[in-house]
Amino acid sequence: MYDVIVVGGGVTGAASAALLARQGLRVMLCDRTGLPAPAVSTHFFGPSVLSFLHGLGVLDEVLATGAPPLRRWHLEVEGGYYGAPMLPRSPYHYNLCVRRETLSAILLRAASRHGAEIRERSPVRSLRRDGDQVTGVEGDGWSEKARIVVGADGRGSQVARRTGAATTFDAGVMRCTFHAYWEGVVPLPAPALELWHDGGHVLQVGPCDGGRWVVMLSAPIEQYDMLRSGASTGYEARLRAIPAMADRLRGARRVSPVYGSKTLRNFHRDPAGPGWRLAGDAYCHKDPLFGAGIADGCAAARALADTMPPDGDSREARESYAAALDDHVGQKVRTGLAGLRVDPPQPGQLAWIRGVLAHPGLALEMARRCSELFAGLPEDRRAFWQRVADGAADILDLPPAARVDPS
Repeated sequence: MYDVIVVGGGVTGAASAALLARQGLRVMLCDRTGLPAPAVSTHFFGPSVLSFLHGLGVLDEVLATGAPPLRRWHLEVEGGYYGAPMLPRSPYHYNLCVRRETLSAILLRAASRHGAEIRERSPVRSLRRDGDQVTGVEGDGWSEKARIVVGADGRGSQVARRTGAATTFDAGVMRCTFHAYWEGVVPLPAPALELWHDGGHVLQVGPCDGGRWVVMLSAPIEQYDMLRSGASTGYEARLRAIPAMADRLRGARRVSPVYGSKTLRNFHRDPAGPGWRLAGDAYCHKDPLFGAGIADGCAAARALADTMPPDGDSREARESYAAALDDHVGQKVRTGLAGLRVDPPQPGQLAWIRGVLAHPGLALEMARRCSELFAGLPEDRRAFWQRVADGAADILDLPPAARVDPS
């Protein structure tokens, strides 16, 4: 009998298996496919994941993949440009872009080193039960028991379906995403996490492991059919319609298919029940623009390890796990949906956007001191400058702007 069976060998499942096995638990991980498997996603992650990888003892191995540390932001907004070092908010003030299959392989090796059993090509066909309690899993000709079964098997989770996990929040699909891998992209003087805003579209661009670049395009869901075409309105054509991006791609070569998705629901489910847990996208799936998939998977692994009961299962353990996930993951998707509504700026907005990008020091001072600068203005003007300060802080990835004091 196992302490934990993890269903799903992606980043979330592998991270969970590695951390739980490192704690001395008897862990088995199974997946229906061969491992590691590629994922249709982008691959950026920052300080919280870097800290997790360091704690697991694999950060050096991740850095050895050749993915360069991204220590700068590069922001292009409607023809305006801003670049700066990332703020030192933690010991790890950089990001990485590592393909999911590369990161999963490192985490799976760590899980195996710590004693977890890895079973590839072993789909789970049903769950074992004792009344309402999940007690294990069954596959084709095999059956195993466990105290806890963890569903880390993605947004279409079979574990979620078979346990009847209720959907507790669902905002539907708001955007579609396309991405591909490239070689020969003209690099910036220093590696950076690049965000581009153009006409309501958002690009995430960066160098990853293997000497490749990932270029993601996010657009309103209504434009999916137009962008999936190979004609003048498709993914590549849209990239090359942005003059600065066209220059970067002039000698580049796309070395993968274009991966597209129009089923990016923003939702979360009940994450725990007697003998079972959900983690990663099986618990909460959100649009890639949140940039939080890998971080949320590692947060779930931590929560599993922190709330694992010493024996059996308990209501207290389930409630603690659910609360931890809601704090670190669920609230993020519920409160962050406004950030997915990326409308083209009005002509009158372009001037101040470009002004913010051209004078970041002034924008920082305004964000820090808006309560002093604008408190004496009439209410409508205070509200206007609060929005400007909030927008400047958001554009430049600054700490939240001070609040205008109406008194």
